[in-house]
Amino acid sequence: MGSPHTIKMTKEILNSYSQAALDNADELLVEASLLLDHDHMARAYFLAVACIEEAGKALLCFDAQKRNHSNPAARKRIKVLTENHRENHRENHREKVNYAMLLLAFGDPDPSEALKVVPDLMYALNQGRELSMYSDLSPNPDRVQIPKEVVRPKAARDCVRLAESCLAKAHRHVIERVPFNFTSAQDRLFTMKSTKSQEIMTSADFWWYYTSRMEVGQQDFAEMFLDYERDHIKTGTLFHFVK
Repeated sequence: MGSPHTIKMTKEILNSYSQAALDNADELLVEASLLLDHDHMARAYFLAVACIEEAGKALLCFDAQKRNHSNPAARKRIKVLTENHRENHRENHREKVNYAMLLLAFGDPDPSEALKVVPDLMYALNQGRELSMYSDLSPNPDRVQIPKEVVRPKAARDCVRLAESCLAKAHRHVIERVPFNFTSAQDRLFTMKSTKSQEIMTSADFWWYYTSRMEVGQQDFAEMFLDYERDHIKTGTLFHFVK
């Protein structure tokens, strides 16, 4: 057997993929709302997270149109994040949800305040996605748990509303913006190993650092991210205790 065909992620393919993901996200939001109306809270939650994920995929594809496609690491990263690889499925889900959530936060009238709650929301969504779909074993005490026992009605309603906000923001982004040229710092962040970027992204100390940089006028998220990695992750010092 020959090797499987590798799809070339051209600007045209990425643009079409972005629109297809938005269309699918629209349908997922409708279906999540229907389930919510009929008290199927766990599945409503799951489809709402899937909607956020598809919105994130649409944004990733849209923004990737002007990535450095001559860079093998960038090409590989685009494919890993936008295709549904089984071996990378958890990473894919998480990264797309996070992308949509960060865009929503950056578009808030007060992004520094929004970013104080976004890391916790990203963590909850990525954890809740599995819990809202599959039965599982839970300790303390040892027991079997099922999704409808885990997902509270309020959490499902909040998640559907959040999906609606993320999707509306994604639609505005692809209509009102044009894909922009990325800086070297932004490309370095994009191709960073997901385990490393996730470690920083879920650190409350990083968001303290980010907020302080915003307050003094620094705007480039990638530069702040890489500066934090250099000055705090690599040196083992916490910003919150040294600022």
